[in-house]
Amino acid sequence: MTVLDFQRQLRETGSYDTPFPRRPLPRPLCRIAFQSLMWRSYIHSWLWSAESDFRKVGWPRLSFEVLRNAERSGGVVHIEGFRALDALGGAPAVVVCNHVSALETYFLPSILCAWNDVAYILKQSLLRYPIVGRCIRAIKPIPVTRKSPVADLRAVLKFGGEAIGEGRFAVIFPQGTRQRLFDAASFHSLGAKLARHAGVPLVPVAAATDFLRIGQWQRDLFATVHPESPIRFACGDPIPPDVGEGEMQRRAVEFITSTLSRWERMDSRRMLAGPAALVAPRADGR
Repeated sequence: MTVLDFQRQLRETGSYDTPFPRRPLPRPLCRIAFQSLMWRSYIHSWLWSAESDFRKVGWPRLSFEVLRNAERSGGVVHIEGFRALDALGGAPAVVVCNHVSALETYFLPSILCAWNDVAYILKQSLLRYPIVGRCIRAIKPIPVTRKSPVADLRAVLKFGGEAIGEGRFAVIFPQGTRQRLFDAASFHSLGAKLARHAGVPLVPVAAATDFLRIGQWQRDLFATVHPESPIRFACGDPIPPDVGEGEMQRRAVEFITSTLSRWERMDSRRMLAGPAALVAPRADGR
């Protein structure tokens, strides 16, 4: 299957399931296999990012390659509900997703680009990463410093608004840092603010990507692989901006929380922080 076949299936069905799951290797071997395949993808990111059409062609292709890396290393991928994006009719939107691991950052371009071009809102330091920094710069993301919330809000409203004005999806991970257990209190309202400001829908996406978990000594270099944890993505219905920022935020959190709870029961794993994850956002949308 190519990335174009993958995207065609997503547009037709809104879903994808790993067709022939492999028998999981012992966890250390899965980790070696995944990291080895990822080094090949890092090299591809360096080479392909020099191409003029990288953002629209090379980036989704690279994204799908990482998805296949996970499958070849014993991972099983399940994607559901993305026909909800049909309701947008090709119009721009703000997409918010919980942040579990690097996998949602890797996977979402190949998924979302089946419907629209994408602009990522990412921390500025990623642009200076060795090898992959060139790839990140090539997609022309909207950088935030995470040092000044006011400055970051202004940058997101300005440059995110420009990306939306170009007809693109603006993608943001409101938790900021990766957290295996979902905590609604840390899921800030920057995405809802941007959607309300630009007058476009807010699209919630739930992710369970603890197949790849943060390393004990270094977040990425020593990341561990857990093939027993299925990789799951689900898309919720677009939330119209006329309901208000606070209601958009509440509905997004509710969708992600309820979806993670359903996956917990299906997979017998813990993805939520407990009852605190069900706390409604404050009146100011935070």
